[in-house]
Amino acid sequence: MWNSKRFLLILILPLGFSLLQCTDKAKKEEVVVEAAPEMDPELVELNKAVRRSPKDPEIYHKRALYYMSKENYDFALVDMRSIFNIDTNNAAYFYTAGELFIKIGAFDQADEVLRMAAVKNPSMAKAYVKRGELAFYNRLYNTAMKFINDGLRADINYAPGYFWKGMVYLEQNNTEKAMSSFMTTIEQDPDFTEAYMQLALILSETQPTLAWQYLNNVTTLDANHIEALYARGLLIQNQGYSDSALIDYKKILDINPKHIDATYNIGYVHLLEKRFDEAIVWFSKTIEIDPKSHRAFHNRGLAYELKGDSKMAVQDYKEALKIEPGFDLALKSLNRIK
Repeated sequence: MWNSKRFLLILILPLGFSLLQCTDKAKKEEVVVEAAPEMDPELVELNKAVRRSPKDPEIYHKRALYYMSKENYDFALVDMRSIFNIDTNNAAYFYTAGELFIKIGAFDQADEVLRMAAVKNPSMAKAYVKRGELAFYNRLYNTAMKFINDGLRADINYAPGYFWKGMVYLEQNNTEKAMSSFMTTIEQDPDFTEAYMQLALILSETQPTLAWQYLNNVTTLDANHIEALYARGLLIQNQGYSDSALIDYKKILDINPKHIDATYNIGYVHLLEKRFDEAIVWFSKTIEIDPKSHRAFHNRGLAYELKGDSKMAVQDYKEALKIEPGFDLALKSLNRIK
């Protein structure tokens, strides 16, 4: 007879003896840090709840999910182990274990506990689809599609299932079916931002206006969606709306001041608009973020050259070639000045 408790114990232990050390560390830290004024009040309450009901798996589950949200996976593993010492019949716990194993890179273990989640609850569509996602990342597209379809049979309205079908179709260069799947995703869940993103990326060259609308949908749902802001900025920059692109790029830098592509593109927009001093400032910021950015050195050199400072231009062109000796554009620019 299959012993699920024994299986989970075997499954978690190979992650290293550090797990046992982590258990001791967690217990000690729980006592020492709980009184610290900067400790998250939510965690304080979860710790209290665990002490009040040490045999309640749901409380450990809540704390494991908390730790996962904070990327504290060692402590999450400890709580998941406590859960399976108490209850090995709840499909939700197997699913959480699967997500946790994915986050720490234990993909084989993740697939197995997700399989068990579906065994425990055959109507759990997300368990099948998550297995499909894992297979997708392993480029096992036929396997991925099988799991995804299993999930959609369990719940025909499960939006992530259609999204991952779309991703599989994209990898198979079937753009028409991919778009259809992404559209179905949005029909099932109008707030599914990543489906809008994929549609925008597919249509950015052939139907830029529609792509722009999809990207607007994303930023309406999530004003801080960096990928959508960057894609929209690049799209409207290529359409000739440089100042509007700058708004999106600067919004990105409000969220992530070290976003190198947004920083570089701001410099590039200024260069195109012949605002050479501003271009130099932004290419210099790009170089601060990435001192090996040969393109930033070249374009800063071009800005210097166009404003009449040949000496600084030569210096930057040479630096670009030092970083990337085969950079033909920098070589041509250097030869042009000489």
